[in-house]
Amino acid sequence: MNEVEALLARGGWALEDPRPTAAAHPDTFELPTAGELAALGPGSVVRAIFRIVTIADPVRDGAAPYDDHGRPVLVPFGERMWAIVIGREGDVLECAMDNHPFGTHTRLLPNDRVRIPVSHVIATAAPLPDFDEFLAFLARWESDPENPMTDPTTPMDPLAPPRLRRDQQAVVDRSGAPAHPSIPFARVLLSKNVTPDSVPLYGARFEPKPERGDCGWVFFTGPPDLDEVSRTVGFSVVTVQEALGRHPQIQPYLALAPGWGFTLFNDADDLYPVGPST
Repeated sequence: MNEVEALLARGGWALEDPRPTAAAHPDTFELPTAGELAALGPGSVVRAIFRIVTIADPVRDGAAPYDDHGRPVLVPFGERMWAIVIGREGDVLECAMDNHPFGTHTRLLPNDRVRIPVSHVIATAAPLPDFDEFLAFLARWESDPENPMTDPTTPMDPLAPPRLRRDQQAVVDRSGAPAHPSIPFARVLLSKNVTPDSVPLYGARFEPKPERGDCGWVFFTGPPDLDEVSRTVGFSVVTVQEALGRHPQIQPYLALAPGWGFTLFNDADDLYPVGPST
């Protein structure tokens, strides 16, 4: 059984022991002190590395997200996520997840309960100031029959489509094409005049260029002609994460496949196929 198969068998995730990495790279990977770890208890906020199964990305993995038969190509990767400590039993922390995994083939979700050994904590943050309120929220969440809670260690189907944010799934469903999620640190082109309020905003996704770290997205505003914007305004090369900072409303469209584009208006949008880049 390879790593992906082993992870899928327990919900598409597992905790990673950070100590070997810290020992190999003491100057760049520093773990919390023994005193900081000893002080952890209810209300503490901790970070750990999770091995998560996700669909392949051409930029990150050098592999297409689907094989020739349309089946997801799955890979493991390390995702650093935060959790809130609910209780402590010796050197094991009972926690509630405080992150939504980026990985597409895991059952792990925010508020799921996980047990994190103290030895696996890689960072701590300021304690939760409203811990009692959080506990009350968690109790309501866990008793609500409409919440998405499932056992996060239930086996995951390797042929399942990528799990996306709801807004991204809605857009992908409208396109009718398989989802191609964009990783946060892939590069995109963003016209220099884009602001958080820019409308209309145009987005077009062409074939990725992995050798450049480029996931294929181009975002621009002003004239609806890409070449004219290139001549008159110009583009910056930024990451997906930086583009989101410049215009957060691109978030729902980031899982569209290459060959698709959108126009975002004040109170509506439009999806359409786009031709190859020139």
